[in-house]
Amino acid sequence: MASISLAFGVVLSAAALAQSAQEGGKVKVEWLGHEFYRLTSPKGIVVLTSPWLGNPDGPIALADLTPTDFILVPNAHNDDMGNPIEIAAQSDATVITPGPLGRWLVSNGLKQEQFRRAGIGDRFTLKGITFKIAPSGHDNTLPSGADGGPSVAFFITFENGFTVFYNGHSTLLGDLPLYAALYKPDLAILGLAGDPPEFAQVARLLTNGNPKLKRVIPSHMRPDAVILKEGKKELDQLGLGNLMYVPKLRAIEEYP
Repeated sequence: MASISLAFGVVLSAAALAQSAQEGGKVKVEWLGHEFYRLTSPKGIVVLTSPWLGNPDGPIALADLTPTDFILVPNAHNDDMGNPIEIAAQSDATVITPGPLGRWLVSNGLKQEQFRRAGIGDRFTLKGITFKIAPSGHDNTLPSGADGGPSVAFFITFENGFTVFYNGHSTLLGDLPLYAALYKPDLAILGLAGDPPEFAQVARLLTNGNPKLKRVIPSHMRPDAVILKEGKKELDQLGLGNLMYVPKLRAIEEYP
């Protein structure tokens, strides 16, 4: 019987691989512009990242975002935060975000019961999805000018074990390899923004002790942006250029 060799050196028959995929299900990933992604679990649980409705490659209608179960807000910058209050109001979603930022959202219309505090180091499971909260190096100043607390990043593990790392913006931190070795993301959505070398180095850190990382999606940029070539060049210099993948807007892709 024909067999397929996986990157980890495990050999499975084609039939066993198909059966495993069927049992585990697929995670759907859809890019909605900028840092706005819709991740749908094998059981249909929907996670949104930084849902900026008015991003330059939108807009996205609220009606198109039902159902939504969780909204991940890494910090209070307009494009990193997006429109969690409006989306949560129509979908009854839970907003996962740092404490001070969450309290600010509640004071501006988010229902208290829809706020879940994301403290660095926290790990919790909701509706079968496990969220591990990691540190971020980005600013988190609230629109009021007050401190929004430490900015965060997220390891999201779905029911089938597939793990996505979403950093929101900046995570060039020394303890990131420890997180990567423990939580072993399969897919990383990394802010490219204005710093391609940092983007590439974050990807490198995520491979430390983690042979599972198979794809890096640049975020915080527009389709066909010149900076994409710069990001690829930086990854190539680290021998990681094969990891980079730029999805098409509104195209739904399935993993693993």
